[in-house]
Amino acid sequence: MIRNGINMGQVKKQNRSLVLRYMNSHEGVSRKEIAEATGLTAAAVTQICNDFLEMGIIKECGIDDETSGAGRRKVKLSINSEYGYILGINIESDVTNVVVANLAGEVKKSIQLDTCSEDELDSFIDKIESFLNEIYESNAHFQDKMIGGCVAVAGEVDKEKGTSVHAYGIWDKEVSICEMLEDKLGIHFIIENNIDAFATAEIVYGTAAKYDNILVIKWGPGVGCSIIIDGKIYEGRNGRSAELGHNIVEQNGIKCSCGRRGCLETKISWKAMQAKRKFKVSEFGDVYRDFADEIDLFARTVVNTMSILEPDRVVLSGKLFEEKKVRDELIKCCESYFKKFNNKRILYTPLARQEDYIGPIATYIDRELF
Repeated sequence: MIRNGINMGQVKKQNRSLVLRYMNSHEGVSRKEIAEATGLTAAAVTQICNDFLEMGIIKECGIDDETSGAGRRKVKLSINSEYGYILGINIESDVTNVVVANLAGEVKKSIQLDTCSEDELDSFIDKIESFLNEIYESNAHFQDKMIGGCVAVAGEVDKEKGTSVHAYGIWDKEVSICEMLEDKLGIHFIIENNIDAFATAEIVYGTAAKYDNILVIKWGPGVGCSIIIDGKIYEGRNGRSAELGHNIVEQNGIKCSCGRRGCLETKISWKAMQAKRKFKVSEFGDVYRDFADEIDLFARTVVNTMSILEPDRVVLSGKLFEEKKVRDELIKCCESYFKKFNNKRILYTPLARQEDYIGPIATYIDRELF
């Protein structure tokens, strides 16, 4: 096997990422604190911080009052959340959330649209263009500081081409969504799988700021999963991995949207459970006991995956996990198979109220600014 040498550009990007990720979860820190926390040299941290200060991405926010001795007092630094704005487009099977947010993930403007078919893409993008133009007309400040956008969509994506290759249950063919948006909106776009985008938000804003190895699971309308190893999204040979929902759990089962038969999704997706008993998402906490077998099957799949990966933590997200008693039931089932897989190892996302949009915002920050 031929191994490539170290790409110094990638090393520089990783070091910059380390610094900003730490600053993002710690308000008002000195260069010394950053160096101690990240393991980078003081000289490297100083250079990175000076670059970011010059760009305006970070700012000075005071002096450390606890600095002792006759030495130079430590200047506190923080991220300048108003450095610029990002257009985040989070496409789910039923609805699409479009937001303009700052670097802290704070939403300035938002709109929700019905997710379109392939034949309706032009009209769909026209609506996003109208939304953005209204923002620009009300305040030119947003146009001056709009730095780019990100699309998060289910299924396989091609990051280099900026295309949705196969968005299960949304578009059946490859869609050049980034090119279409760039032509209409005039800003740079990137694309990411929606689960990996949300996992990136866990890295930038959430649980993965504390733990290096995380399994992120989303339930609703399908079952999504992403693996974080050493603070990075793990990607398989074809750019996707951790297809938890496509574990085969039933011999000769129902054909899944992925083309295989007997996938977990054919048993516990929203569509599959609706076929068994009609209910609204908001009612799931009242009827979840009717799906004891499905939750147990889900738990077994989670336990098997945890046994292979041994993540520091599992993070639950998605509409069907919003009710605490549903989460508790899944964790109870997991614990019945292995006591260590309990509520200390399986957590609920701290980003629950931001799930509808935070993934594409965090992804743009992580890939384009860091």
